[in-house]
Amino acid sequence: MHRDDLLPMRAIRHAEERPDERVLSFLNDRLEVVDTLTYRQLDHRARSVAARLLERGLEGEPIVLSFLPGLDFVTAFYGCMYAGAIAVPATVPRSRRGDQRLAAILSDSGTRCVLTSAEHSADLDRHAGSSSLPIDVIATDLLAPLTKGGPVAVAAAEKLAFLQYTSGSTRSPRGVMVRHGDLAANLHSTREIWGFDRESVGVSWLPFFHDMGLMAGVMLPIWLGYPTYLMAPTTFVRNPDSWLRAISRYRGTHAGAPNFAYEACVDSARTEDGGALDLSTWRVAWNGAEPVRAETLDRFRAQLAPNGFRPESIAPAYGLAETTLLVSGGDGSKPAVELTVDESELHIGRVRLHTDDNPGAKRLAGSGRPGRGIEVRIVRPDVRRIAEPHEIGEIWVRSDSVAQGYWNKPQQTAETFGGYLATGEGPYLRTGDLGFQHEGELFVIGRIKDVIVIRGVNYYPHDIEYTVERSHQALQPDAGAVVGIDVAGRIDLVAVHEIRRHVTESIALDEVVDAIRRAVASEHQLALQRVVLLRPGALPKTSSGKVQRAKCRNELGEAGLPILHEWQMSGAETAPFDFNIESLSQRGVLERQLVNWLQREVSATDLTWRTPLTELGVDSLKGVELVNALSVAFDHTFPATSMIDHPTVASLADLIRGSKGIDNGMQAAWSSEIYTAEQIHELNEGELTELLRQRVGDVLDGGRL
Repeated sequence: MHRDDLLPMRAIRHAEERPDERVLSFLNDRLEVVDTLTYRQLDHRARSVAARLLERGLEGEPIVLSFLPGLDFVTAFYGCMYAGAIAVPATVPRSRRGDQRLAAILSDSGTRCVLTSAEHSADLDRHAGSSSLPIDVIATDLLAPLTKGGPVAVAAAEKLAFLQYTSGSTRSPRGVMVRHGDLAANLHSTREIWGFDRESVGVSWLPFFHDMGLMAGVMLPIWLGYPTYLMAPTTFVRNPDSWLRAISRYRGTHAGAPNFAYEACVDSARTEDGGALDLSTWRVAWNGAEPVRAETLDRFRAQLAPNGFRPESIAPAYGLAETTLLVSGGDGSKPAVELTVDESELHIGRVRLHTDDNPGAKRLAGSGRPGRGIEVRIVRPDVRRIAEPHEIGEIWVRSDSVAQGYWNKPQQTAETFGGYLATGEGPYLRTGDLGFQHEGELFVIGRIKDVIVIRGVNYYPHDIEYTVERSHQALQPDAGAVVGIDVAGRIDLVAVHEIRRHVTESIALDEVVDAIRRAVASEHQLALQRVVLLRPGALPKTSSGKVQRAKCRNELGEAGLPILHEWQMSGAETAPFDFNIESLSQRGVLERQLVNWLQREVSATDLTWRTPLTELGVDSLKGVELVNALSVAFDHTFPATSMIDHPTVASLADLIRGSKGIDNGMQAAWSSEIYTAEQIHELNEGELTELLRQRVGDVLDGGRL
């Protein structure tokens, strides 16, 4: 790695070669430029921060940066690099969630110094005072810029540049140790994958403590040398259309965000006057940091095509803090790759291509191709071997931009960064994500820790959450979680979702619950055992907006969530199907049990073994619930269409026997059996009628009268 490729060296060189060129601009809510940084200004302000840090002997130590969105963060970040210190981006604590995250970072990093602004130094003093170690709080906006240079520590590829704390979506945040060499390698990859050049213009609202926002808004523009316009995340949240207007006004070429942002833009564009937008300059609209939905891409393209947006500009991507940022993506020169697969096969860890018009088809958006020098393997983690092309496995990565591990966590570092194949090949980074590759394209399916396993079948919660979100207009977008909760050895499926603001008093919440249950049954053939509706803002999320499903599951169990309304399947609604496994092979016993159970479940009295179940008024939701009850009773996942494919008690009994490996010729034996008077006397009216029907059928089939 050449020393000139290291980020602080690039910043110093740009300050020498083009000092008055503006590189960063910050926009207010009206999208007006309210602050700017030239390379000279950045250099002078960073040197003043570095001087203070070196003066206090903090070279090589972690320095926490806690700023509101703005350019003060940028100068503090580069000041840490100039001083040879380890920058630790964090948030300004403005909520209970923010307080907890900052406290965790202060404790885990072991910092002796926090950089902030004068406006928030008092708040940071309070946090620093509660720490077990003495922490110095420095307001960087009170430091005078050094106009005649200042001390700069020598950067080296093997030295730590910053700690990127993970989102904490599946566990507590961990500090990823990124060296200057790792950072430079990923900057090269990002430039190549997303097609950045000196003519690029960036527009970003992403928070700086998020790895994508840090790279796109703070590091890459200065390293490569192109102008970027920055906005506060709250500007986007208040009005998602502001992002599009900023791209249009400042002729943005590169701008990206997670999938939810594109959904929000589509909703916003429907209500805003988008006629004045010109998005023809937008070359690369990367979509990453959470599952990318093909349906979202369709809607975004269609909504903004009249504004000059090129459909091929959308470039799904995949990356994580542990690889500094980017693993795979595209440069917007060709359409995003999509596949249609059999959803039922995905549930058992296999990939089978499908056609769009077939039932059970699911569209998947690819996440691009890995960059040069980035090796991606799909691995069966249970046996540590490379998965077959049709198998889903864990995504393992090896490249020069993989970070060095987790700060002060040697065991977790070994587990995550020390993946070795059974052949001894390694080490690889174990991402914890599931996926597969098809003709070089990477497809990401979900997080291993989030997968819900019901009777041996895998379900990916983000798919079900998306269905829930769209089931009723009263539900807040991107504000739900679906989790599996162990209840006496059985996994209950629970949907938790926030209600939109201003509608909590005006809607019938039972109707919302019913809409959720029916949508999940129809789309996924699953029966929910519980639905929980929350007030706005109550769902546990990370500081970067990712759903904390594990925390949600724990707080449900501890009654820690502020529940607005809930529904739970009662015993009457899920009457268990009691059976004796030994009775399955006994003549007619299973059939009689099924008749009794169905009579109770659907309030039917005139029910025989041959009565079509479709005549009993069983709709899709009830059908899924009935199949779910059978699956629980027999500890076997029956197809959701079982009530359709096996529409009588007799055929349903055959299906159940087959699931237990019992001869499905039982019904034929029953038909040909000679019964004693005592046995016939034990039959009820329905069973006797069924016997007579079968006897008559046997005679007619045999040509006898």
